[in-house]
This record gives sequence, structure tokens and C-alpha cells, in this order.
Amino acid sequence: MKPRQRVALLEFPVFRGVCPLVSGYLEASARQNPQIKDRFEFQKHSIPIGSRGTFEKINAIQADIFGFSCYVWNTGLVKRLLPSLLARRPSPWVILGGPQVMNQPERYLDSQYENLLLCNGEGEHTFINLLVQLTGDQPDLAKVNGLSFYRNAAIITTPKQDRTHDLDMIPSPYLNGCFQPGGYSWAVIETNRGCPFTCTYCYWGAATNAKVHTFSMGRILRELTWMSENRVLFVFIADANFGMLKRDLKIAEHLAQCCKKTGYPTTVCYSSSKNTPERVIEITRAFKTAGLIAAQEISLQTMNPDVLKKVRRDNIKTSTYTDLQRSLNERGLSSFLEIIWPLPGETLASFKKGLGQLCSQGADSFLIYPLVMINNVEMGRQREEFGLVTINDPDPNSEAEIVVATKDVSRMEYLEGLRFVYHVMSLYSMRGLWHVGRHLDSQSMMFFADLISCFSDFCLRTTRTRYNDYIENVIDSSRQYRYNSYGGILHVVLHDARDEFDNLLLRFMRTLPCWVDPEVRFLFELDLFNRPHIYYNTPITTKPDQLEWIRVLSVEKDGYLLKLPAAYLETARKALRLDFAQDRLVARVKCRTNQFPFMPGKSLDDNYTYCHDQLRNVTIILPVWSLAEPMAVSTPVACCKPPEDTTR
Repeated sequence: MKPRQRVALLEFPVFRGVCPLVSGYLEASARQNPQIKDRFEFQKHSIPIGSRGTFEKINAIQADIFGFSCYVWNTGLVKRLLPSLLARRPSPWVILGGPQVMNQPERYLDSQYENLLLCNGEGEHTFINLLVQLTGDQPDLAKVNGLSFYRNAAIITTPKQDRTHDLDMIPSPYLNGCFQPGGYSWAVIETNRGCPFTCTYCYWGAATNAKVHTFSMGRILRELTWMSENRVLFVFIADANFGMLKRDLKIAEHLAQCCKKTGYPTTVCYSSSKNTPERVIEITRAFKTAGLIAAQEISLQTMNPDVLKKVRRDNIKTSTYTDLQRSLNERGLSSFLEIIWPLPGETLASFKKGLGQLCSQGADSFLIYPLVMINNVEMGRQREEFGLVTINDPDPNSEAEIVVATKDVSRMEYLEGLRFVYHVMSLYSMRGLWHVGRHLDSQSMMFFADLISCFSDFCLRTTRTRYNDYIENVIDSSRQYRYNSYGGILHVVLHDARDEFDNLLLRFMRTLPCWVDPEVRFLFELDLFNRPHIYYNTPITTKPDQLEWIRVLSVEKDGYLLKLPAAYLETARKALRLDFAQDRLVARVKCRTNQFPFMPGKSLDDNYTYCHDQLRNVTIILPVWSLAEPMAVSTPVACCKPPEDTTR
């Protein structure tokens, strides 16, 4: 018998400690085949994208077969790794699979390497059949469905491999011993495969012909129990629409019970169903009660109905989202909205208007993504129709093309939209002018979109600040596609340049006609104290020379003791939802709640990534306001004058 052949399966995730689910599926599926079981040995590698020494690690792997899982964020890296692998003697077999490379043999194969293969579609059966062929002395790859490869300088593409309808035919790598207990902080689970929608910028539905197949309930519950008992911190449910099926609520309740029993996981991430708002709310409630999420993700993408038609998303009704938002607000459940800029048909005006409407409706936070062109999507064939102009992601590990202009958005308008996005993060999501904005919007004095646009114009006219510099540096270097670019702006405004940003806001507010209104000035002071501290060790400052109405009675270890003005009793009650009385206008503000500390020993990128994640969790780091007993209050500090201009 031949010696065992060595198979190395490689994944390059965005985060550290991610369990390589795809590799686990391939290994577990192959091991159950008697022709393979004793003839191959498997090793799995999960190497975070951008890790130091990646080339050295890969070159040190001794294997006869290499399998790469390719996504848009890592295929640039894979392509750079291939030459040294393919030049080895003896030459190993190398197979590429994943949504970025499938059905693209001309782009990823090379006629001089007949040992470089491409998997088109689901990989489990194709992988098994490939290994079976490789057990023979003269393997015939033409007998393996779902492959592309070169033979005699011509590309051969074999017939498609049928989809797996009974997903339980794929063994669970969690339950079959493929993963070392305690070895991973992130675990990925599929409860189903497929998506019923066919959005033109996404390959999820197209890859599966819009058909959804499910794993069995018993298997899913056992896998989640395994994750909990093995202290996995983060569970990612990799369904396109979790909450679409009735059983999804039971799955959520089971994971919540696991968390209550063991303390793990600490967080669950998922993409929620688009058209079942009531079930999504129940799932949100179950997860939030267990402390697994802080807010419900809502994948809205745009408020423009014409845009929804252009991207074939009009079967997902905008009214469903607004109803969901209203229901979440009524139940006291937080949310964050996902938006894409710029989709075909969207204009700068409609984009700003849509975000302004969402602010008026009470969303807690936003995650606004660039439109990224990936392989195999329908929109890739519509570049001319929609006038799509792209640039390459400057990250050499990535193959993303970032859309920077359309027929409806010029390059300059695109950049203005980007600036608008960063100001939305600062003024709305991170509460820079939250109370001021809500008041002006509700009184029709100035709508949210107009307030943010005015601030954007003001920043362009203002001399350099760390806030403006960060935004312009990101835009100039096209780093807006990086996962943690928003985290960087949070780091600046809520930690590194917090006082400078306070003064920038004050200078801006003084330029507005509404500044003559004392109620607006009072609400601005509430905003100064209501902005979160992004890190546990962000200093709590005395805010000298910034207050007209609010008196700082004391600065405490984790916040403030404040005296509010009786003149704005009702305003304070409404804004803070506290039952102030004429003789009880003292509030305690706890600023340090659930934050992690800033870690100077780690890179700024690591700290930015933590900050970015807080966009999803903003409500758990917001200051907590409560009434304080008047008799416990010491002599108040004298009211301070407005600050001098310190941002020149």
C-alpha cells in the first residue's frame, strides 16, 4: 500500500482563533469514505489574514495536497502564495475553492500547472471524489464532477456536481472530533444553506439557485452544546437569513440556555431574516436576555425603493424594516442598521435623506459598507449599464474592487458621501449631537441629514484637527474598505482627541442660528456627558470651561454627579427618561460600564477593531443616568464659561 498522502487545508479568516469550518467539513466528509480513510492524513490551518510570517508558515507545511478556501478578502494572498507551492518538487496538488474563484478558471488557473485545480460549487463531494482518484496510479480528474483544470494547454471543466439536499450526509466536524476542544475562540455554524433572494451584488442566492436546505435540528442543538461546553467565546451563525424558519427561534432559545448554563458563548453574530420581523424580535429578545447580543442587526442597505428594484431586492419590503425598527423601539430592544454606499440608482441626496429618515425613526447605530464588486455576481455584468467605476482595494491580500462612482454619483459626490458617513458615526451613532439632533428634527427646526451635512461642510472649512485628519487620511488612501476604519474614528472622538472633538462640536454649534435657543444649549451639554467612553480607562475629565447650564458637583471614579437646571426639568425628563422633580435635579452619570481597556501594548489596528465592534454594541457602553439623593450632594462647583477656541 502507498504511504499515506498528506492533505493540508488552509483558511485565512479576518479574526484570530476562528474554527476552520470548511476544512472541517472536507476532512469529516473524506474520513467517512472507506477508500480514503486510511490513505490520507489531514491537517487544518486557520491563519488570520495579515498575520506575520504567513509565507514562512505555509512554506514550512509538508503536504501532497493543498486546499485553499478563497474569499474576496484573502484571494490576493492565496495568489501570491501559489508560485512557491507549485514550484516544489515533487509538485503537490493544489485545489482552490470558494465563492471568489469558482467558475473562474481563466483567472486562477495556469496552463503550465496541470496540478492546479479549481472547485466549482459545494466542495464536499468534489473533494471526496478527487481524493479517490488520487489513490490510483493514474488519476483521471475528468471523472470528478465540479472541477476545472488544465490538460494539454486546454481548460477542462467537468459537469457540475449536484447540490447536497440532505445536509446531514455531511458529517459534523464538531461532533466527529475534527476540532480540538478549547482550541478556538470563534466557531461558525450553518443551520441551513441557501438564500431565497437574488440581490445582484451578492452571490449567496445565486450560488445555491435560491434553494434553501437544512441541517437536522438534533445535530444543530448538539453542535451548539459542544461550542458552549468547550468555552467558545463567539458563535457565528452563517445562514443568509437566520429567523426565516419557525425552528430558528428554538435554536436561539437553546443557545441562550447553553449560555446561561456554562457562561459560553459570550456573543452570537448572525444575519437576520428579511421578511419575518416578529420572529426576529423574539430571537433578539432571547439572545439579549442571555447577554449574547446588545443590538439587533437590520440589513436594510437603502431606503430608496427605486434602488431596491435595480439590485433585485424589492421583494424585501422597506416597510418591513421600518415596522421592525418601531417594534424593537417599543420593546426597548436596540438595533444597528446596515447600509451600502453607493448602490446603483442611489444619489447623494437620496442617500443623505434616507439616513436622516432612519435617524428620525430611532435607530441606535449604523454600519455603512462600501459597494464591493466580487466575482460571479450579476452586478459584475452590469458595470456599463450602471456606470460603475471601481478602484482596487489597496490591501494586497484582497481582490475587492471598491465602487467609487456610478451614473448617479460622481467621484466627488462619492467622497462627500463618505465624509457624511463618518460624521453620522460621530454625531449620531456615538451620540455627539444625539439630543440636539433629535430635538431639532422633532421640532422641524433642522432635520438630521441637514445637521450632519452642515457639520461636514464646517469640518472642510476648519483648520486641522485630529478628527478631520483621520477622515481625510482614510479617504486619500482608500482605506474605507478596511474592516476597522470606523473603529479608528471612534478611537479618535471618544478617546484620543475627545476634548478636542468636544470643542469642535461647540465651535460648530455656535455657527447655527438655533444656538440662540437656551434649550438647544442645554441639550448640547447633555450630549457632552452622554457620549460614551470607548475604553474603560479613557480618562473622565472635569470638562472645565464648557458648561453654561449643567453644574458638575463632583467627578467620581466612574463618572459624574451633576446638577441640572430647574428651568429645563421637562426637557431633562424627556431626554433622559428620569423622573426628575423640582427638588430632585441631581443625576449620577456612570461612564464606565462594559468597556474593555485601551491596550497601548497592542497595535492601533487591534484597538480600532475593538472600537469598530462597539458600533454593534453601542447601547452597552452608553453612560447610565440615574437619580441621586440631594442630601448626598456636596457643595456644587461654580458654573463655567463656554470654552475658548482651542482647535485652531
